Amino acid sequence: MTAATAAAALGTGQGMYYGRKVLIALFFAGFMVYGGGLYCFVLFIPPLTAEFHWNRAATSGLVTVFWLSAPLILLGGAAIKRVGAMRLLIAGIVIEALCVASLSTVSTFAEMYVLRGAMGVGKVMFAVTLPYVISRWFARDYSLGLGIAWAGWHVGGMVLAPLTGAIIAGFGWRPACLAIAAGLLTVGLLPVLATLRYRSPAQLGLGLDGVPLGAGHVVPGHVVPGHVVPGHVVPANVPPAAPAASAAAATAAAEAPAGTLGAVLGSPTFWLIALVTLFFYATYGGLLTQESSVVEGAGFSPRLSSLVLGSTAGFAAIGGLASGWLLDRYSIRAVGFAMNVLLLAGAASLLLVGRLHAVAALVSYAVCFGITIGGSDIYFVAVLRRRFPDVSVAFTYSAWYFCEIFTLFAAGPAAGKVFDLTGNYDLTLALLAGCAALAFALSFLIWRKAGLATGSRAAQ
Repeated sequence: MTAATAAAALGTGQGMYYGRKVLIALFFAGFMVYGGGLYCFVLFIPPLTAEFHWNRAATSGLVTVFWLSAPLILLGGAAIKRVGAMRLLIAGIVIEALCVASLSTVSTFAEMYVLRGAMGVGKVMFAVTLPYVISRWFARDYSLGLGIAWAGWHVGGMVLAPLTGAIIAGFGWRPACLAIAAGLLTVGLLPVLATLRYRSPAQLGLGLDGVPLGAGHVVPGHVVPGHVVPGHVVPANVPPAAPAASAAAATAAAEAPAGTLGAVLGSPTFWLIALVTLFFYATYGGLLTQESSVVEGAGFSPRLSSLVLGSTAGFAAIGGLASGWLLDRYSIRAVGFAMNVLLLAGAASLLLVGRLHAVAALVSYAVCFGITIGGSDIYFVAVLRRRFPDVSVAFTYSAWYFCEIFTLFAAGPAAGKVFDLTGNYDLTLALLAGCAALAFALSFLIWRKAGLATGSRAAQ
């Protein structure tokens, strides 16, 4: 058996499609990078406050300083084009691990602030690569693949938060930092390194989704008449690529994302999507930052509120998987309609929590908002891929993700300022619901565009 034959066997019937192995690795990487580096970090606030006597505003700032790295997101597509997606992803995990380990050795606020900012850079380097890496392995099941990878973030929060809390309670916050760093370098990094043998299905003699060549699918870097590949426009009169094209050439082509950031930023369609993003994630960010205050003000016990609100991570994982599966089979418009309705329902439920003090409203909030957290990013990526078929997701996602992060950074303080001025959470939550309604209304302008009323499989 030749090396090429063995590679093809590895990708098809004689073993798991290699793209699925890449997905597993990305799941565990996100499990640690976001589960350990973001979800768990909020548990450090009480011990840091107690040990160093810093105020809550200062220690809470250590959680949100990550968002200050948002401008770097715009460079994500260019960085992928220059150094490669997997190198960028690995560097992000390593930076995250080194910074978390270093946190255990410092004792000044300035040092911690700098390290948390550097952790944000690592998270950005990791996050901007995921949609592009998955697009090199999947087309028909792309959204589901993205949902699986992003579900790892939320599952990591569910699993690692109680483990980290136990370590902090038994040994202190410094050993907890070292434990997270160790997890990043083992659970997070090793599976990614193990999948570096192949970087695209072209090296296995396969097309996207593991379909053998000649079965109606394409390989990254190969030109097939009549097919539209994300990031590439293929005229119908272009002759097929020679079957003997080298895997190295195909891989090099896959490493170079098509299009430019300027092509995205110069499009009115992108700015319409950005405007919808602004209103949608203003509600998202406002609810996320104010939920604890609303729930505590409603008189719920800390145990009950933490149990129900903590379950939002679980519903986020479910939402990501469900929306990914649905987007690959049904229309983007239908899934977007559901995301907007769920966001509105989440805002209304939290409003009822404050007014009625009802457990049912608290459960409704956790379910609706949790599914929105998991599914909304995948929905917006699907919109971008459909509206910009000739520009790589490396560029479209970088531009859109910047809009999302910037909105999330501003939404929390803005919602808090409204409460400070009015002293009324009913009005604050009503304004957030109004933003969700505006996002919903503007979304109809996006859905009117051709192609968004059909399922992803039908469009390919």
